[in-house]
Amino acid sequence: MTVWLALQAVLFAGWVLLAFRTLFRLRSRAVAESGTAFPGLRATLAAFAGFLRDPGFARERRLLAVLTAALLAMSAASSVLLP
Repeated sequence: MTVWLALQAVLFAGWVLLAFRTLFRLRSRAVAESGTAFPGLRATLAAFAGFLRDPGFARERRLLAVLTAALLAMSAASSVLLP
């Protein structure tokens, strides 16, 4: 059980690092597009739309989806496998 929880912790830490790195990258993109330090809703939504469509984010999208699916699978499996 300890090994299982350690694996989940490592996977979660990787997911968190990737998620925050992606969010900071999106914020810098919104700041660059808006030209202000505090981009508005339009620039923020445009940055998020770019994340969904831009081929430059394809690797992050795939990796984030895989890590999310793995976290969900490990959580579901722990409720079934561990008493």
